Amino acid sequence: MRLFKIGLINSAFVLILFNACSSVTAGTLTERWADHPEWLWFDDFESGAALKTNYQDVDTTGFSVVTTDAVSGTQALRQHYTNGMVDAGWIIRVNDSGFPPHLFMRFYHKFESGFSGFPPKMARMRYRQRSGDWTSTFAVHCWIDNNLVVADVKAQSGWLPIAKSNFSFANTSNIDRWVCFEMEVLLNTPGKQDGLYRMWADDSLIVERLNVDLRGSESYLINEVMLDCYWNGGSPKEQNRYFDNFVISTQKIGPVGGGSVRTNPVGKMQNTKLKKTSLLKIDKSLSLYIAQNKGGVETKYLLSGEIIRN
Repeated sequence: MRLFKIGLINSAFVLILFNACSSVTAGTLTERWADHPEWLWFDDFESGAALKTNYQDVDTTGFSVVTTDAVSGTQALRQHYTNGMVDAGWIIRVNDSGFPPHLFMRFYHKFESGFSGFPPKMARMRYRQRSGDWTSTFAVHCWIDNNLVVADVKAQSGWLPIAKSNFSFANTSNIDRWVCFEMEVLLNTPGKQDGLYRMWADDSLIVERLNVDLRGSESYLINEVMLDCYWNGGSPKEQNRYFDNFVISTQKIGPVGGGSVRTNPVGKMQNTKLKKTSLLKIDKSLSLYIAQNKGGVETKYLLSGEIIRN
């Protein structure tokens, strides 16, 4: 990380700077499929097309495009839960001939303010028989378990141990903001144990499992990439969650514009007494923060609470 010293600061200057940074909103972010030849699919839900036009397998139970909130533009996908609702919406991009064996998917996700309880289902990459008994031979799930984002993975040989991240929705700073989630799956060479899967939140690696056998000696490819809102046990009340800027790619995708969308400041400054020797710094992503050094250890207080861009 490259740091640039701007100079000494005082509390008045901090207040002015914070107000300026906070004026940027998530809806101003943009990205274009045309700029990314590695992308196999992109949907920011701005086209106006029906979900059943863009997706081969759809359930619209409570699931619709709305203008309530968005990462880019004015529209996003909303799941509206009613009290006790279990069966909810999904969208699936299906490739009957199979996606490439090394695949990435990225989506933005948001639980609205006051969201209560967390539905286990969020996203899936899998191979599934598209007829007959609809058996899923292998699947990598980005799910929620006891408030934590986890990788719950079914291999051809059976279910693997759940890989738990440290990203928790019990942390209220992760509610009422857009979180950028990304999944990577590399299928093993048939008969070998050389596959992998990874997950990121806001471009920070939260799950990694290497040397994995997902498909055994078979040559099945991922044929479904899915956003999913099913709620085991049912929603405890009427409430909403959102998805936006959904991408499928052959290369790592990262956040929109290379930055993370935030609606809450990182770090609490209101009760922090700043020293006269505190420095205002900026990193390569143009994130502004106050740095205080004590005993050779730097403490960072991030100022730009909403958007960090590279």
